[in-house]
Amino acid sequence: MGAQGTRLQFSGHGPFALTRDAIKENVKESPDVYRIRAFDADGRPVRVSRANGEDPRGVLHIGQSIRLRGRIRDFLQAAQGRRAPHHAGIEFHKWGFGKRYPLDHLRFDFIPASNAEEAKRLERESHLAYRRRYLDRPPLDGTSGQSK
Repeated sequence: MGAQGTRLQFSGHGPFALTRDAIKENVKESPDVYRIRAFDADGRPVRVSRANGEDPRGVLHIGQSIRLRGRIRDFLQAAQGRRAPHHAGIEFHKWGFGKRYPLDHLRFDFIPASNAEEAKRLERESHLAYRRRYLDRPPLDGTSGQSK
C-alpha cells in the first residue's frame, strides 16, 4: 500500500475526541499519515474551494506522525488556542478557521505506516497527489510534504 503509482487508501474517518481519556482510548500510537477533514452537522464532508475546483472530501491538513495519538492531541490543543506544537492547529486558531469549520465537526483519517521513514514518504505522496489534482495545498498546510 502507498507504493509509487498506487492509490493512497486512508482509513474511515473518526471524530476528534475532545478529552485526553477519549484520545488515549480511541487513537493508537503508531507512525501514520493523517488528514484532518471538515464535515457538516449531518456528517457529510464540506466541499473546500481550491485553485483547480473543489475538494469534495473537505481536506484541511495532511500530516505525518510517528505517534498519531500525540499528534491529534497537539492539533486539538493548538486549535483551541492552547500552547501545543502543531502548525496546522496554530493556523486553525490564529486565522479563525473555526468560524467556517467548527472544531467539533472536524474528523481525521489515516494511512498506517510501518516506520517513520515510510510515514514521511506517504505524506509526501499524499501532498503531491493533492497538489496535482487541485493545484493547491490543503488550507492549513504550509510545508506541503517538503523534504527537510
